[in-house]
Amino acid sequence: MESFIQSELQPTDECGICTEIFGEGHLPVALKCRHIFGHECLLRWLRGGRSNNMSCPFCRDTIYEENRGDEVPFEMISIWNALCKQAPESLDKLISEMWRNLQVLRENNLARKYKVKDLLNDSIFPALVATASGQHGPFEDCYSLIAVSYASLGQPETAQGLAMPLIRLARLMDQAWYSIPDYLATLQRTNVLFWKANACIDVQSDSIHWDFINEASALENERYFPLLHLYTVLISQIVAHHPQSQKWPERRHERMNLVVVRCCKAAIGGAWKGNPSNALKDKLVVVYDELRRHQLDAGRISLRGNEGEEYIVRGLWQIAGWTVRRGMVR
Repeated sequence: MESFIQSELQPTDECGICTEIFGEGHLPVALKCRHIFGHECLLRWLRGGRSNNMSCPFCRDTIYEENRGDEVPFEMISIWNALCKQAPESLDKLISEMWRNLQVLRENNLARKYKVKDLLNDSIFPALVATASGQHGPFEDCYSLIAVSYASLGQPETAQGLAMPLIRLARLMDQAWYSIPDYLATLQRTNVLFWKANACIDVQSDSIHWDFINEASALENERYFPLLHLYTVLISQIVAHHPQSQKWPERRHERMNLVVVRCCKAAIGGAWKGNPSNALKDKLVVVYDELRRHQLDAGRISLRGNEGEEYIVRGLWQIAGWTVRRGMVR
């Protein structure tokens, strides 16, 4: 791979159409011929209606043809949508590779202060290459587009374009490390749940926001439910594998403090943007207590992303909402 990067991925900092320097307001797009242009400039070229405007402005390689079947256009949204439609086995392979790479990264960086280039070069790029296995498809396209764009921008400290959702995924996985036992990270159902939880967020959002969980916990729509499902699984794993050393507090404010620290700061959510709403915190105490009683007192298994588990998750948050609305929180 290194020889490919050195020989084929030649950095460029300006658009081949307008010759302006790339930046946050002038993002690059890499064509399959590997020539790079500004996104807006290329859109104007394609939509301009001039002769041969469906080919690369530099080498005239064909960019778009009608009736190309199932081939994925080489641009961010199309590649991301194609990735999200991949078989669970392929997504599991990608996530599994990322887990392994993150483990090495953690061992070499105990402070866990990863830069974008660390996550891309040491976790995401190797995982995409391993999953693609040398075959043309969304994983190879994703790697090519991010690698060329990242190099052309001079390896910026912030994620850009298609790198954003994958950096967000890597950070979500790293933040969940404390909560997830090693064996769960090897299961396809768990890895696919991580993918779905991240994929339900807009592709151009650079991080997870507490507003997503606040909205999902109301159960008024399905938009962020996969993220709520994963969040509830992580809470269940905290209850199962990191039980509190002291008794379950008798006073409500002490219970609130314990749950918020465990489920919004220490183990989960500490790096998320925004804050959990007061309504979410109230419901969270109920959900945590229900999981604690079922798992620790009744000896039932924890949530693990199993098929059909969505009904249990909805039930937990419905009970919590009903309890809070009636002022029955103990």
